[in-house]
Amino acid sequence: MADEYRSRMERRNGSRRARSRKKKGGGLLKKMILYCLIAVLLIIIVGSIWIFSIIQSAPELTSERLETPFSSQIYDQDGKLVTTLFKEHNRMKVDIQDVPATMKKAVTSIEDRRFYQHSGIDIRRIFGALIANVKNGWGSEGGSTITQQVVKRTILSPEKTLPRKVKEAYLAMKLEQSYSKDKILQVYLNNIYYGNGAYGLITASKTYFGTKDLSQLNVSQMALLAGLPNAPSYYNPFQYPERAADRRNQVLHAMVQTDAISEKQAKKARAMSVEKLVKKQKDNNNDKDQPYQAFVDRVYHELVIEREVISDEQFYQGGLKIYTTLDMDAQKDVDQLLKSDQVNYPDEAFEAGVALIDTQTGAIRAVGGGRDFLAIGDTNYGTEEKSPPGSTFKPIIDYGPAIEYLHWATDHTLVDEPYAYSDETPIHEWDGEYWGSMTMRRALEWSRNIPALKTFQAVGKEKATKFAKHLGIDLEKPIPEAAAIGGLSSGVTPLQLAGAYAAFGNEGIYHKPYSVTKIIFQNGDDKTFHHDSVRAMHDYTAYMMTDMLKTVMTSGTGAKAHLSGIPVAGKTGSTNIPNALREQYNIGDGLLDSWFAGYTTQYTAAIWTGYPKFKDGNKVHYIRYDGSEDIAKAIFKKLMTGMSDPDTPDFDRPDSVGGSGNTLYVQKSKPARSVGDEQQDNDSPDQKQKTPSKQQKHQHDQEQEQPDQNLEKEQNKQPDGEQPDKKSQQNKNERKDQQKKDENNQDSQKKQNDQESQDPSQAPDKNHAEGENGQDKDSNADDNTDDQSQSGDDDRQGDNESNTDDKQNSEKTGETGSKEGDQEPQNESKNDNS
Repeated sequence: MADEYRSRMERRNGSRRARSRKKKGGGLLKKMILYCLIAVLLIIIVGSIWIFSIIQSAPELTSERLETPFSSQIYDQDGKLVTTLFKEHNRMKVDIQDVPATMKKAVTSIEDRRFYQHSGIDIRRIFGALIANVKNGWGSEGGSTITQQVVKRTILSPEKTLPRKVKEAYLAMKLEQSYSKDKILQVYLNNIYYGNGAYGLITASKTYFGTKDLSQLNVSQMALLAGLPNAPSYYNPFQYPERAADRRNQVLHAMVQTDAISEKQAKKARAMSVEKLVKKQKDNNNDKDQPYQAFVDRVYHELVIEREVISDEQFYQGGLKIYTTLDMDAQKDVDQLLKSDQVNYPDEAFEAGVALIDTQTGAIRAVGGGRDFLAIGDTNYGTEEKSPPGSTFKPIIDYGPAIEYLHWATDHTLVDEPYAYSDETPIHEWDGEYWGSMTMRRALEWSRNIPALKTFQAVGKEKATKFAKHLGIDLEKPIPEAAAIGGLSSGVTPLQLAGAYAAFGNEGIYHKPYSVTKIIFQNGDDKTFHHDSVRAMHDYTAYMMTDMLKTVMTSGTGAKAHLSGIPVAGKTGSTNIPNALREQYNIGDGLLDSWFAGYTTQYTAAIWTGYPKFKDGNKVHYIRYDGSEDIAKAIFKKLMTGMSDPDTPDFDRPDSVGGSGNTLYVQKSKPARSVGDEQQDNDSPDQKQKTPSKQQKHQHDQEQEQPDQNLEKEQNKQPDGEQPDKKSQQNKNERKDQQKKDENNQDSQKKQNDQESQDPSQAPDKNHAEGENGQDKDSNADDNTDDQSQSGDDDRQGDNESNTDDKQNSEKTGETGSKEGDQEPQNESKNDNS
């Protein structure tokens, strides 16, 4: 009995303990649930308060704000307002009753299929966008309705923040309560950005199709317009017709799905070529701010395309304050020089591009986009359009590297003699003659091709390319040997060239040219841009190159651009017409491009002149020797004379430079030259070495630069020049006598170099002297041969009158030589010979 009793008691106690444990466990769960409910409730309360506070701070919906969007503003270097980018009077508005039903369906099919069903926000669209973003990456699909887009574009800023999205949703629902669907769609169509500066549907129709009557548009055109707002720059039909066609086809597909059109209609619309659908219209911009448009175009490219710090839409209508480096007076001067009769332009088709920057900082002060430049998106010949630089490239690719890496002195001896590229293709001079021994200074002063090639070979392609890259010019590899005289497959812009030349005038410090210093956003935030400098070369290289380029201005090919009383350095460049084109069109003589680049300690300017197309319809355009070849120099002289301070300081000579007069050298590697040697180099006007006559200068500039041309400049443009005139023969015997003297001097110098061969600082000059006599050609043969085979004969022959093939690829390679001998080497991409 006792055992039975204990057993019952144990069972009873066990049950009590089990019930107690169960009760405790259930209580804990209830507490956890309670706590969670409280937390959720708190979150809801806090969230509601937060949302309520955001809603309370939301701006009021007013018809004025809906109809007049924000506009960005541009300020100059002194903080003065230059222009407002979006001007209400330039926008054409449409009444919804005038919008064809098909156009409405095109827009709603691709942007908001349930536009007529939702009340401002579309929950299904939001969840669909979330799923798409998870699957395809964030940003692959948006969830905003047309109503939300109206609010975002007219009432709110474009910043991507949660508070802004909350305000957007609230105001969208509020807008739906105040406006009809058609009214909301009308506001949308009048404010949406379609690219190329076009706001609103009618403005876009006028911009792309040349008509303001929407009823005249076909289904394909309507679908094209409906697809542009998604990414106006990316789908720009003028620049990217294939992308625009793909986007249009997406819209057509959506229209079929929503029964807006039939599959048959869609098929017909898809068959239409975008290139044939659109036609760029002439912008008759008579705005008082028009003179600044080329500079504003540069600002646009820097912020939207290069840096990608703001969107295309923000640039125009983001309510931004954009502070720039613009000098308004300089910009007006440039605009006047291009569009007035201050310069004697040969005809309306003749174009010019100008870039003016601060030598010390790289800040862009003015831009000349072209004589016909009117608005953002036009071809900008000052900052965006590339052309072969001809002989203006010689300081960058030949002589600058020779001083920097080989420590050549300015009176380093070079021999102008029969010579050939590494693959044995001959290279010729502009006058068909050879001037014999001359100094490096003399070779640059008259832009002789053979000394330039020899210098390039002595430096080597790798170091020459490296030097150019430090100056902001990244060359495509492998580069041909013809690059020595400006023969490149691609060109440079005036802005690039100005940036490179400015480094010579800034003690070797390179600044990439820039136009923007700060942006203040609509919400008050700001972004300041810092522009770092790079030491591109030693100070001795910059000074010695500058000193030689000053000689170019006083007694060489740049004499017509010389500034009276102001220390200035510079170089000319031009590209000749290929022989094949001259024969085909019966052209006696002429040029494709003419350049000038120069600088003072304050400003640097680069100017390109020429014709955008060699053949335009039945007309053939080229620069004639009627004064047109000197227009680039004339623009430089007029612009820099007006801009420069009469007390502009000279370039500071660094302690690293030794020597005097025409003979300068790197202090640590003083050349082994006697006074007699220097005199016999004939670098001064008093020496016996021949100075080209005016007519010879004309020939020289015309024939000298003939490297590889940029084939995008229409046809095969080959460099080519005139035959030497009779005057160029008169002093031939005198030059031969001088050549013999120079050869004797050279032999003497070799002996001195041999005696000093133990001094490493003398090695560069010694080796180069050997190369100039033909011996260093072999040492670089393999490297040069590769380049020649890559670039083809066209690249190499760009320098020679006789090299027809080369001239075909360097249509613009021959350098313009003025009848008075002012001509200089051409731009890189256009083979330069002077």
